[in-house]
Amino acid sequence: MIEHIVYLHGFNSSPLSTKAQQFVAVMAQDYPQVTVYVPHLSNWPAQAMQEVASLVEGLNGEVAFVGSSLGGFYAAWLARKFMTKAVLINPAVRPDLLLRDMLGPQSNYHTDGGEYELTTAHLEQLSGLIVDPLTNADNLLVLLQMADETLDYRHAASWYAASHLHIEQGGSHAYDNFPQRIPQIMSFVG
Repeated sequence: MIEHIVYLHGFNSSPLSTKAQQFVAVMAQDYPQVTVYVPHLSNWPAQAMQEVASLVEGLNGEVAFVGSSLGGFYAAWLARKFMTKAVLINPAVRPDLLLRDMLGPQSNYHTDGGEYELTTAHLEQLSGLIVDPLTNADNLLVLLQMADETLDYRHAASWYAASHLHIEQGGSHAYDNFPQRIPQIMSFVG
């Protein structure tokens, strides 16, 4: 049985994001036997993954990952690294390409003083984290909503075609009705 879940927030987000807080609340109420971690992810992809990997390596017991948007991209990499399960919610597929038009000043809307400069070095680090979707396909559940206004769901549906896909009409990038998906997430990760 899964003992730990690491929830990974998206680009320019934080542990205070709505989905992260919904996940923590539902898990505490309905799955209190599972410890949930919601780390603040560095703006530097390599550092973010190093910090999460260090967290996981210090845990005893089964671990799974849940990630949204850029966090979904990270969750796929971590699931492969640790050969465990992950749930990707409206995941970014190639953020190294997606974020090219956003180079320059950024602000993390959940963090005071969260201003930083998105550079090509960030994109190169993201490129280094791309995982062949076939290497761990059976360990991935991908939750997509077709009306995602930020990411074209078809990219993730195609990239993760060999994984477990759950595609809903409507919705949004925020993943509408996310708390109702948590039982499905828990059933998948075990």
